[in-house]
Amino acid sequence: MAVVDHAPRLPLFDTLDFEQFHSDELPRRLAEGNGALAASIGAGALVKSFAWRLTDGRSVTYVVGDGEVEVRPGDDAELVVEVSEQNWSNYVAELWTWVGLLYSEAAEMVRGDFGLFEDFEPVLLAMYHGRPLYEGWEPTVDLSRSFTLDDDHEEMSRYLNEAGFLHIRGVFSAEEIDTLRAEVERQRGEATPDDHRSWWAINADGEEVCCRVTHMDDRSDLMLSLIGDRRLDAIGALGGDDFAAYPERGDGVSVVIKLPSIVEGMADLPWHRDCGTGGHSITCPTVSIGIQLDECSEANGQLHYLAGSSDSSSRSRHVRDDWPTVAINASPGDVTVHYGHTMHGAPPPTAAPKSGGRRTIYVGYHKPIWAEFIPPGQGYNDILFKDGGRILSPEEFQEQNS
Repeated sequence: MAVVDHAPRLPLFDTLDFEQFHSDELPRRLAEGNGALAASIGAGALVKSFAWRLTDGRSVTYVVGDGEVEVRPGDDAELVVEVSEQNWSNYVAELWTWVGLLYSEAAEMVRGDFGLFEDFEPVLLAMYHGRPLYEGWEPTVDLSRSFTLDDDHEEMSRYLNEAGFLHIRGVFSAEEIDTLRAEVERQRGEATPDDHRSWWAINADGEEVCCRVTHMDDRSDLMLSLIGDRRLDAIGALGGDDFAAYPERGDGVSVVIKLPSIVEGMADLPWHRDCGTGGHSITCPTVSIGIQLDECSEANGQLHYLAGSSDSSSRSRHVRDDWPTVAINASPGDVTVHYGHTMHGAPPPTAAPKSGGRRTIYVGYHKPIWAEFIPPGQGYNDILFKDGGRILSPEEFQEQNS
């Protein structure tokens, strides 16, 4: 696969110089503690050496040692990734992840594969940014607790910062939920697999079904009215006073539809972070607000959160049984809230709900840098559209393009 350099240009980020970064900046970061942190994380990695090879031939290798990471010239490593200098710089700035490089066809695996890249990425994040690896968390709050909007907002903000998620009961009335459901169904009925505003999957009967609709606010005054809703603004402000909704960017006001018996496509998202393709330095922290239109339970693929994971990295998309995961039981009109960097997922429904799927409307609240960097009408998830509305998993995409 040829390396493609169609990464975004960086109005707010200077392009790093490959030699200067590795001769001056990275050694400084490693000496200040990132090296020891990365080495401890690297002790559990599947490979102990990683190399960047630029398309112009320059290269550097990182070797995990005892208590340190050594930086060497050349590409004598177990895992070698080739990128342009621009895409390398974007990766260091966290504008791409390994997933983003994969889907944007911006990297070539010279030695090793993307699975090894995923496994080694926490070492890189520790080297570059001092980010720790999530290895469990001792709860500091009652993880079974839920709130109402009448509760103390400072306490709710502290809970969100510590646990990485919230469940707020009874935010929307039954009448409001009925109206929102009707608009969701109207837009779902009008969606097509090639509109680039919806995601599609295949169920066990071989039917192509819509599992997500984005930018619903473009086609509905009702959905647009959620922007500026005083209740959602108050919830968004739990992340900070400068958080605001920018519906013309990213996915806008969107709906995720959990359907039973999906056999192909990304309807059942595994454990992930919302910045999983890239943009952490732009998008995080994001306060993601989910308006529940149906019962949220095990039967219809309820939300799960990995408590305390909003400031760390993860070795893979797998979560250990002894880690503090929380399954949310919510009712129509309730709201779920999470930081975009919090690990979360929703397994397949265990039973088919009569409504035809669990539906959740999402509105994101971001810091101003989101609007400064992301152009209107664009978002990081755009790179996932490779085959109409059929969003392939990383494994499916790699197999299709190998």
